[in-house]
Amino acid sequence: MRAPTAGLQTLADDAGRDPPALLLSTAGDPLQTDGDLAWGWRMAARAEAYDTLSQPAKARSTVRQVADGGSSVDLSLRVELLTRAAMNGLKLEQVDRIASSLSSALDRKAPDIVSVACLQIARGEARRLSGAPERAVSLLASAYRLTKRPGRELPHVIATEKLARVLNAAGDHLQAIALIEEVIAWDTAHDRKVALANDLYFRGLFNLTRGAYAAALADFDRSRVRSPRVSDPVGSAYLDLQTCAALIELRRLPAAEPLCRQAQAVFDAWKEPAGAQAQLLRAKMEWMSGRHARALELLDHLLENADRLSSFASAPQAYRLRADVNRAMGRTEGAYQDLERSVRLDERRSAYERTRQTAVLRASFEADRAAARTEELARSLRFARERESEQAQRYRQLAWSAAAGLAMLGTMLVMGVSHRRKLSRAADTDPLTGVLNRRCLIGRERNLLHRDGFSAASTVALLDVDHFKAINDKFGHNVGDEVLKHFAALLASSAGQDDVVARWGGEEFVMVFRHRSEGHALRVLEGIRSRLPEQVEAKVSGMQVRFSAGVTSSTDGEPLHTVIARADRALYRAKELGRDRIEVEDVTASTTSERPRARIDFNPALASAQEANETDTRRRKSAWPGRLIC
Repeated sequence: MRAPTAGLQTLADDAGRDPPALLLSTAGDPLQTDGDLAWGWRMAARAEAYDTLSQPAKARSTVRQVADGGSSVDLSLRVELLTRAAMNGLKLEQVDRIASSLSSALDRKAPDIVSVACLQIARGEARRLSGAPERAVSLLASAYRLTKRPGRELPHVIATEKLARVLNAAGDHLQAIALIEEVIAWDTAHDRKVALANDLYFRGLFNLTRGAYAAALADFDRSRVRSPRVSDPVGSAYLDLQTCAALIELRRLPAAEPLCRQAQAVFDAWKEPAGAQAQLLRAKMEWMSGRHARALELLDHLLENADRLSSFASAPQAYRLRADVNRAMGRTEGAYQDLERSVRLDERRSAYERTRQTAVLRASFEADRAAARTEELARSLRFARERESEQAQRYRQLAWSAAAGLAMLGTMLVMGVSHRRKLSRAADTDPLTGVLNRRCLIGRERNLLHRDGFSAASTVALLDVDHFKAINDKFGHNVGDEVLKHFAALLASSAGQDDVVARWGGEEFVMVFRHRSEGHALRVLEGIRSRLPEQVEAKVSGMQVRFSAGVTSSTDGEPLHTVIARADRALYRAKELGRDRIEVEDVTASTTSERPRARIDFNPALASAQEANETDTRRRKSAWPGRLIC
């Protein structure tokens, strides 16, 4: 997730460039001097730095510090913290429970693809760490596809790296290497030195798994150059361990032995289970060097504690190696017993690996099929829309031909008259929104604001959809048109029987409250504001839509363009003051240098009396044409 400010985002980027420096610069920050939200994002950056430095316990502790601090945490930060905790060993059931809560919160907001993808990464990584890669691959593959768009590079890199590790565990080493190379390219381009060291380590590990020992050794050497050994002792120990394994396979035992000893010392100090693997590699080197008694001593000690070994990984290797040592020492019976144990565990491991690989491949196939199905549905929908458009066009052509034929024949005079009325109405109506257009409003100016023999002020409001260009640029003109249509419908439904709604141009609309006060107009506009979420935002992709308005009164005999100009000054002022507000311009303000009135605060008693007076005035009118029809 991107941080809310550029400074906090730079801090988060430093977690991959120089995590020790980041931890030093953010240490001792209990006062939260910049506010709870900024402090929470700094702690999230610290958690990422601990993750980069192979310190999962400290990463989880940092996340809990924010969660238990009682500070205000926004939705984006909560998603970020969950993702960081899941990557560092948060329990699967906790990840699923928190992710479900966050998914429900996201459903009530505008769609956020990055948040959805990050939750999928959290769930997928929790499943990978719990030993269920077949359930992790579909989630991580979905996150990989969702984030493969411009502007979503950060979560895409994480999804790519996690998916590579799942596929390598499933035996698809070449695909895993191809994915990790995408991550290497991105971290190189963004100078994320420590993150790049981790990337190279994983590519070396994938090469080691597939038997490319020279390539693995080269990757480990490149990783060691960039790895912060002092601040990341555990990560450096894993690098030494895998380098030792590659050197053993290349028969370079003198170079391998000190690395394995060094790695085991760190693992024992930090109580890491990988210490057993280091001891197994040391026993293998003793056997290869002919020191069988020492090799047997290390293996006996290792196999005494079965909990230190994985039943499906190191244990078969340990028994097989001890069988070789016993055979070399002439202990045939012990050799056969160890060989039998090794074969039995290997059979179990092979069955497990086949099942897991099949499940992973099936999950990957299901994810690809779901993506193909979605693409096919999208194509079908486009085709159906094209067919509907073609049919509508043919129907229009037929309708026009029939109308022309009927007009020429003159057989149906009533239909001809109705047709002319429709054409006239179409000329006076905005084709997109269905409200009156500017031409109609200007052409009926006299009937709109005043009439002979009766003098009464009207109120005019000029409304403008805020940041409409940004809506078009971000979501496309089709979505922008939908916003205008729903907004115009809301204005029309809020207007009174004698009021007029017209589209003035672009995203600007005019509301004329005939013979009504400014107080009444402001109450209607506030009602429109309160109904925006359910009438407009919920119908157009859940986006946020706001408007600004300028309000003014007219005097009897005053031309419409003067009233509109005064309302436009108020609208311009509303935009300058930050948008999403209503400004009122006095009818007496003939120049822009005169002081305008600010937004009205209502007196309920006075407003009720004024409303009653307006009702009585309308009751005393002579026959009135009602709602304006051009």
